[in-house]
Amino acid sequence: MKKAGKIALAVAGVVLVAGAVTVAVQWNNIKAVAYMMTMDTGTLSQRAEENRKTLDKAMEDYQIPSYTFSEEEMSQLASGELSEEEAAARILGENGGTTAEPEPSQSGAPSQEPSPSQSTPPSQSPSASQSAQPAQSADQGGETSAQDAEAELRQLVATMYVLQATYEGKLEAIVQEAIDEYTAGEHTSENRTRIVYSKYDALTKLEQECDQKVADVVSRMRELLKATGQSESLADEVQRTYEEEKSLKKAYYIREFQEG
Repeated sequence: MKKAGKIALAVAGVVLVAGAVTVAVQWNNIKAVAYMMTMDTGTLSQRAEENRKTLDKAMEDYQIPSYTFSEEEMSQLASGELSEEEAAARILGENGGTTAEPEPSQSGAPSQEPSPSQSTPPSQSPSASQSAQPAQSADQGGETSAQDAEAELRQLVATMYVLQATYEGKLEAIVQEAIDEYTAGEHTSENRTRIVYSKYDALTKLEQECDQKVADVVSRMRELLKATGQSESLADEVQRTYEEEKSLKKAYYIREFQEG
């Protein structure tokens, strides 16, 4: 356990170094160190569970069923065998329902043309119902747009859940790979250092890729929320939850070594 712990600690250290590129990431790393210094692994795990409840609440609000990825699915996400789009579709498919079709508009009903005897004389002005049709169509168009926005927001919430699981799975895969290499090789500090720093590029790429994907999701959320006149609190919470998850995960690896 101690040998594996040392590798996990070292990898976590490289995560901190690899992440020290932007001010935002540096702040995330500072939080990770602060958490590590003030919490044990049990507390960190509890905080992580509480943090995930924010995303769980968003899923509940958008009628996305609770979904726990299996170990096989986590492995497939980490390897790329299961794409993020496929995983999100799998989550949404668990709902068992279908997107509600908009009710047929009045304009889609069979027209009730007046009989020849009831036809409007050429000099008579259009009826009130006829003049209201353009406004009615505009209202229906607005409702459709709002429904489309809600459907896309639902998709984005599911995607965010997948991204968080993917980051966690890939990070743990890198840590385990380093542990396996160390276990199979020489148990020296030099070999440990070599193995850990050989993961630098993979860790840097992972965090940068995930940060960008999350930024894209949050940006699109803001666009949709603004367009439909809603609060941007959902986008704020999603961003905060992701950043908090990263800090807690880094702190957990370091603290696990200290306690093991």
